[in-house]
Amino acid sequence: MADNFDPIDGARANMILESLLDTPFSEDDEHLQFLLRQGDLAFEGDFEMEPNEVVIVVGNLTVTGCLADQFYNEDDFSKLYVLGNVSARDMVCGSEVRVTGNLTVENVLYANSFDVDTLGVSGKLSAKVFIEDGHQVEFGALQVGTLISDDASWREVKPEAVIGDFATVLQSHILSEDGQVVLGDALHQELKAGRSVLL
Repeated sequence: MADNFDPIDGARANMILESLLDTPFSEDDEHLQFLLRQGDLAFEGDFEMEPNEVVIVVGNLTVTGCLADQFYNEDDFSKLYVLGNVSARDMVCGSEVRVTGNLTVENVLYANSFDVDTLGVSGKLSAKVFIEDGHQVEFGALQVGTLISDDASWREVKPEAVIGDFATVLQSHILSEDGQVVLGDALHQELKAGRSVLL
């Protein structure tokens, strides 16, 4: 992946992302690796970020497979900033992702950061299936076929949203035994393989 990016420092990242960052990067963020792509970027297959990477794309990002960031704990995470549009077959979002244009996911968008981080899309967020399981989400417009969440407030946006009844719509092997928790790693593996996670 490094061949597609130029390494930069936190000060340069702050300059590029000035309008997107509520809290600029600081000298204490020396463990982060900042990577910059000037211009559009297309990946054949999956694009999976590494912990502690901050990826900035000044242009459009296209992924033919599964686009995934990383969130292990508050010290091991990744961040993705795209000053343009993003399109992917599937997407797993576990940390901060900001898109200044539209986000288009052909199949499944899964977002879970244990209510720590934000998926922010200035334009339209589109997905065939959107599974929101503990993530802050901001968007200019929303167009999803099926919305699945444990947060009933989504019904204000999409009245037919499936709330908390995961076992009625998702395959059992990506759920906990009681059917109440989505197993993120198992779901991610299914999406990377291009398999459906719906019943």
